[in-house]
Amino acid sequence: MSWQRIRKAIRAYYFVPLEISFRQFRAGLIYFATGFGAVLMANAYMESSMQQELIVLGGIVLGGYGFVLALLGQSRLLVGRLLRFWLKDR
Repeated sequence: MSWQRIRKAIRAYYFVPLEISFRQFRAGLIYFATGFGAVLMANAYMESSMQQELIVLGGIVLGGYGFVLALLGQSRLLVGRLLRFWLKDR
C-alpha cells in the first residue's frame, strides 16, 4: 500500500462533515447509557439469579461497545478539527 493511498484514506475518514462524527459519538453515548442503565437496574431490582447475570453481561457488552463507539467518534471530531485547522492553507 502506497503512502498516497494511506494519506487519502485518512483524509477521507477525518474530513467528513462534523455532523457525521457527532452522530457517531451520540450513538455511542446512547448505547453506553443504555448498557449502564441495564446493569444498574438489574442489580437494583432483580434477585440474584442466572437471568440477572445474563442481563448484566448484556449491559456490560452494550456499554463497552457504546464506549468504544463514542471514543472513536470523539477522536474523529478532535482530529478532524485539528487537521482542518492545520491544513486550511492547502
